[in-house]
Amino acid sequence: MLSSSSAPVPLMPSQFQITPSLVSAAYKRALRYGAYWRLRPEERAILLLARGLRAIKSPTLREALLRILEKVWPSKATMIKAYEEGLKILARKIQLALAIGAIQVAEALRRATHGIVLALGYSYQNTPLFYRG
Repeated sequence: MLSSSSAPVPLMPSQFQITPSLVSAAYKRALRYGAYWRLRPEERAILLLARGLRAIKSPTLREALLRILEKVWPSKATMIKAYEEGLKILARKIQLALAIGAIQVAEALRRATHGIVLALGYSYQNTPLFYRG
């Protein structure tokens, strides 16, 4: 059973994380499409140097890479952001279900697939700011 104090959500799979292999793929894509030369010199340096890292743990570096990814590979950046938003929404839904005592609903939400999390994120991104909660 779930405790009412925490709301565990599914972990983020590697396809939705910013990894050195994703950075390497983004670098190759940027070179292929010419987007590399439209980046600022510091963005180019970050993209080039982040390829050699073992893991990207720094939130600041992660945010910088996400901004670069928006310029180089917009669809991938949108998917990563949608998954992150979906996880936040799912955590809020689990907390709400636990708050009203719906333990079975909270457990069902906790077992949500990656597709459901992604759909929640995309629906949130496509909701106008006026209607967002």
